[in-house]
Amino acid sequence: MLARQSLLFSVIILASIGTSITLPISYQSIQGQGSNENNTGNMPARVMEIPGSLFAHNTGEPILKDLHLKAEKVVSGLSLPTTMAFLGNNDILVLEKSKGTVERIVNGKLLSKPLLKVNVESQVERGMLGIAVANNKTSPRHVFLYFTEKTNSSMNHTNDSTSVSNRVYRYDFIDGRLINPKLILDLPATPGPRHNAGSIIIGPDNNLYVPIGDVDGHSSQAQNVADGGPVDGTGGILRINQDGKPVGNGVIGTTSPANKYYAYGVRNSFGLDFDPLTKKLWDTENGAGLYDEINIVEPGFNSGWVQVQGKAPADFDYSQLVTFGGKGKYHDPDFSWHDTTGATKILFLNTSKLGKQYENDALVSDIHHGRIFHFKLNANRTSLALQGPLADKVADTDNETSGIIFGSNFGGISDMELSPDGYLYVVSLGRGTIYKISSST
Repeated sequence: MLARQSLLFSVIILASIGTSITLPISYQSIQGQGSNENNTGNMPARVMEIPGSLFAHNTGEPILKDLHLKAEKVVSGLSLPTTMAFLGNNDILVLEKSKGTVERIVNGKLLSKPLLKVNVESQVERGMLGIAVANNKTSPRHVFLYFTEKTNSSMNHTNDSTSVSNRVYRYDFIDGRLINPKLILDLPATPGPRHNAGSIIIGPDNNLYVPIGDVDGHSSQAQNVADGGPVDGTGGILRINQDGKPVGNGVIGTTSPANKYYAYGVRNSFGLDFDPLTKKLWDTENGAGLYDEINIVEPGFNSGWVQVQGKAPADFDYSQLVTFGGKGKYHDPDFSWHDTTGATKILFLNTSKLGKQYENDALVSDIHHGRIFHFKLNANRTSLALQGPLADKVADTDNETSGIIFGSNFGGISDMELSPDGYLYVVSLGRGTIYKISSST
């Protein structure tokens, strides 16, 4: 266990987006990146870089295992798109990481000007990161954004704690504009620049769920460091209402920010979704070079970081974990990859538009290879239904996942969403492109 912990702590400083590399790199030749000014969705490709990050660009067309499905390009020419949300059928809001913009795509056409541009810090995993659109019946409609905001005029990219914060704002969407920003959550962004997470989601309870990683090295009780001090707003999944208030008395504590934690011990997460049948929350989590995870997240879930990543060894000392007086509970991931794949979005297919055989199954995307994995659940939906070499809930080698590949060759995938009319949309950060997956018959 000590040797394993040494590996994890040595890699965390160097790894980014769960990658297995141990030195920062610039991954180049990304397809379809470019400025969106007067962009009609067909900009030529140009080289983009995110020093310290690894993601696939791929070439050629996406490949779907099911020949009855097809992938169509909706729009290209986006600049490092991270996440998207629907205002309605064929009406999409998409975020551009480094430009700090919210773009709107209507009927497959990118509007000539962004709806919003904010002052973001964009080093490595910082930037414009998460969006959620409320389905509130009353006007105005609310749009929530998570981004790493520069909070002063400094442009020197320092790690000064006063210069950047990870923040959630609520905007009103009125007459095609995002206006009246209200800061509802202010979180750490230093030391950084990695592990900001940010892929926010609105749950079936109409509350906002906000994942945030350890921001490159926090060591509080939220990271299972017993003498590390109280939780500080990092390393977990936070739950707030749409006004930014904690929900109830809190899961692990009653004072702020502990009363906002729904789960903790999370190193970094790029994907949340709720099972449409059980209403249970699931997440993906990126490991430090090893053991990306899929977890079912009950209230008070402890994902184990920094004491353990992936399945706990047989001789693991569970007394190392912080429990907040028994309010927090650890369990092993429902699935993990020994060799990191850079797991991003988890999405439940609450639709029959791709075929009844996929309805309510789970898909998980990756950033390193541009693949989508397909998982069925067991009968009571408490676990993934895994067979053969995956029955032990661990992909020991990449080859073991060949039987669960749904699609590939998309370029590094940062998000997947279902449209209101039930089709699957895939955001390729690596290609600057959004794809639509539908039946080909």
